[in-house]
Amino acid sequence: MTKVVNSTSGTVKYRLKDAKAKNETSIVLDYSFGRNNRIKFSTGYKVNPKNWDKANQRIRAVSTIKNREVVNNDLMQFSSEFTKAISELEEAQKNEKVILKSLLQKIIRGEENSQIEIKTFFQYADDFISRKENQSKNIRNVKLSPITVRSYKQTVNRLKDFDKQLKYNLDFSNIDLKFYFAFIQYLEQNNYSTNTIGKHIKNLKTILNAATEDGFNSNLKYKHRDFKAVSKESVSIYLTETEIDALYNADLSKTKDWELARDIFMVGYYTGQRVSDYNDVSANQIKTFNETEVIEFKQKKTNKKLFVPLHPRLKEMFNERHNGNPPRKLNAPDINEYIKEAGRIAEIDAEIIIEKVVNGKTKAVKVPKYSLIMSHTARRSFCTNAYLAKMPVIDIMAISGHSTEREFYKYIKVTPQERAVKIADNKFFK
Repeated sequence: MTKVVNSTSGTVKYRLKDAKAKNETSIVLDYSFGRNNRIKFSTGYKVNPKNWDKANQRIRAVSTIKNREVVNNDLMQFSSEFTKAISELEEAQKNEKVILKSLLQKIIRGEENSQIEIKTFFQYADDFISRKENQSKNIRNVKLSPITVRSYKQTVNRLKDFDKQLKYNLDFSNIDLKFYFAFIQYLEQNNYSTNTIGKHIKNLKTILNAATEDGFNSNLKYKHRDFKAVSKESVSIYLTETEIDALYNADLSKTKDWELARDIFMVGYYTGQRVSDYNDVSANQIKTFNETEVIEFKQKKTNKKLFVPLHPRLKEMFNERHNGNPPRKLNAPDINEYIKEAGRIAEIDAEIIIEKVVNGKTKAVKVPKYSLIMSHTARRSFCTNAYLAKMPVIDIMAISGHSTEREFYKYIKVTPQERAVKIADNKFFK
């Protein structure tokens, strides 16, 4: 691959979105043409800067990167097809950004549109989400999970609501600090939590970064240091083993929806998985290895394959209430609603102090613990109780799918007192 591809109209180069990034960063096609005209377009590939050969604009010969040759060949093909397509344009068309972007859209994304009609922020945002849902075969390394795509949709919907109610005429040109504070105020007034607001800002910045790389946005005010994703440590509870026992033994037979939600929650607790994986477990996932029954999972978020021992309580529950099978699927919002009711019946009612946004103001209020139980509480409770029960962290991570111990320790909810008691059991203190 040559260092620079020259055409009659301009120069094609490949560069990294962030050459100083500690982790993977996007490989961007950078086309310079005419007088001070440039187009930046994401190739859909990512690489760690240490593995990028800047001089030759290709991924280095690193044995651990299995698709290195595929990526390098695609980069060469992209630039070759692009320069050839430019050479076939009329002279007047060679400086038209819309036409040039259309060529890149077709060559890199595999989309057949001869013209790109995107002109506004919302048109781009909708197109961005559509592309993430229907990835081109050429873009192998950026496919997002349905959960992440849904999160982007939620952000764009909140932005559309904001734009409609405030008549803001939101577009690339007026996304600045004035907009940032107005949008945050709007979300606060609608009682969104700090972390939810932070999620929407983070998603917005991701969309704007992609729009900038693709050449649709030139307003970089969103990169201001104050235009940041706010966050706050949330009150994420876990249920103690005593509370889990109370929930498991609660008589919910008169309210079948609550009972079903409780049983699904128990699958989550005794497997340590996310709700997207533990809701709707099938009998086919139950395997036997060396006379030990396990449940096989392929995590939707990480694509990891995991095997979790089938807990005796789950087997008992399957046999007693579900004809020997795992419980059927229930909509995730319903689980969140019904599991609170199950927790109330189980008398999981210790008072918890939380901060709540009411009419744009943050107030400290006391709520019963059962009102904070959610589908995700099952996974957090498993990790925390397994840790307190002295299960080796490496084994807990093998079940939960956490990639690093640092991530794991940030995730579990153990008080300093609980950790001290656990440490005291070490032979050093005996």
